[in-house]
Amino acid sequence: MTGCGASTVDGISVSLMIRPRTILITGASSGIGAALAAAYACERTTLVLMGRNEDRLSRVSAVCRDKGALVVVAVRDVADIDGFLGSLSDLDGKWRFDLAIFNAGIGDTCASSQQIESPQQVLSLLDVNLRGPAAGASLIADRMIARRQGGAIALISSVAAFVPLPIAAGYASSKAGLNAFGLSLNGALRRHGIAVSLICPGYVDTPMSARLNTFKPFQMQPDAAARAIMACITKRQSFAIIPMQYAIVCAFLKLVPTKFAVWFSSKFRLDASAYRSGSEPISDTHPGAPSSCPKLDNR
Repeated sequence: MTGCGASTVDGISVSLMIRPRTILITGASSGIGAALAAAYACERTTLVLMGRNEDRLSRVSAVCRDKGALVVVAVRDVADIDGFLGSLSDLDGKWRFDLAIFNAGIGDTCASSQQIESPQQVLSLLDVNLRGPAAGASLIADRMIARRQGGAIALISSVAAFVPLPIAAGYASSKAGLNAFGLSLNGALRRHGIAVSLICPGYVDTPMSARLNTFKPFQMQPDAAARAIMACITKRQSFAIIPMQYAIVCAFLKLVPTKFAVWFSSKFRLDASAYRSGSEPISDTHPGAPSSCPKLDNR
């Protein structure tokens, strides 16, 4: 990672940098991922952009190239975990990532006819939101340790990790699991000079969020979310909730008895009918997903 100063951790050089040189961003075809790609794009920077929609990735990559970045496009679905890890290994072998941002994710809720999410929905959510990024981060972390040049890993989670969500138990649990993994990974990698940033956004104006017919307090634009995430990564911040209003809300929720939080959440219903509208879905559904419950990239 490039920078204006350096320190050492257990004899390993750690850049106190301004910008990394080689960056992986998953879920880069829209939303936060696309905004991060554009924000990091500049001369002497290599961006490896991964997503499942080739057309959208091409548009994002064109923006980044116009800003002087070298762009590598990798069309890959994180749900195919073995294929995802194989691609990740090959790409890191060639480009040696300074920074890996695991941003890809999907969202889903119960249909009106469901009391809980189906087993297939839960498995899809856990694969993309937890198993894929956790396994990918482990792979990249092992490579960074071997290189002994430090590095940074960012995991993009959600404030949904902190509250019971009866209509989206699979989504909430996938993000809570990612939080536990990220904080644990941070402890494991700290002595190797590798920063792990776990970042939990609230509502962001993305295609997935746009299809939720509900009140969205403190909603951020993707560009603003990208700037906040970049600031956390630059400061090697271990954990952040953005925007600040949600950090305050989450701190308050820690004081609420669990029994009351569960009772209160059981009274809340979210109108997610737009997820199942007859309009053209904004992103592909995952193979094997119930037709009544399309999945949308949340970044």
